Amino acid sequence: MSNINIGVRYFLPAYPFLFILGGALLDSLLRLKRWRRVGATVALVLVCWVGVEAVRAYPDYMSYMNQLAWPRPDWYYLSDSNVEWGDDVGELAEYLRARKVTKVRAALLGGFMTLGYCGVQYMDALALPHPERPDTPYVAIGASFLNGSTVPGRAGLSEQQRVNFFEQYRTRTPEAVFGGSIYLYHVQEGEGREP
Repeated sequence: MSNINIGVRYFLPAYPFLFILGGALLDSLLRLKRWRRVGATVALVLVCWVGVEAVRAYPDYMSYMNQLAWPRPDWYYLSDSNVEWGDDVGELAEYLRARKVTKVRAALLGGFMTLGYCGVQYMDALALPHPERPDTPYVAIGASFLNGSTVPGRAGLSEQQRVNFFEQYRTRTPEAVFGGSIYLYHVQEGEGREP
C-alpha cells in the first residue's frame, strides 16, 4: 500500500502460505478423477519450466530476471545489494588483465574496495571533472548505477540528472557483461566525460 519501493523481502512471510495453498490446489485436482490428468500435466509443465529457467540462469542466479521482465534490459530492474555483491569483480579484472588493462573507470558497489585486490586500479566514474586524456579505454558500470538508483546526489544535480547520470551508456551495447550485474563499455577519446 505504500509508495516506498522496498522490494519483495517484506512479502516473504506470505510465501509459505502460498506454497501450502498451491499444494492443496494440486492435491484437490489429483483427487478428482476428471481433473487428475490436467493437474498432473500442469504440475509437470511447471516443474520442467523451473528446471529450464534454472539452467538458463546458470551461473548468474543473483541477477536472474524471469520472463515477465523481458521487455527491458536487466539493469532496468536490478539495484543495490540485490545483485551487486562484488562476486563478479574478479571476472571483470581477469577480462581486463587479459587485454593488458590495469585501470578501469568504474561505478560499482564494493568495487572500489575489491578491484585493487584483483590487480586492477579502480578509478571513480562519479568523480568529475574527468582528465583531458582518457586514462583507460574502459568504463565498468554496475546495474544499480546504470539505472541511477545508487548514484549519490551531488550539488548542482537535479534528481533527474542524478538518476540519468549514466544515460549515455544505457542505449549502447556493452563489450561484456559480468554476472548480469557489471556492464563493461569500451570508450573512445572524448567519451565518458560530463553526463
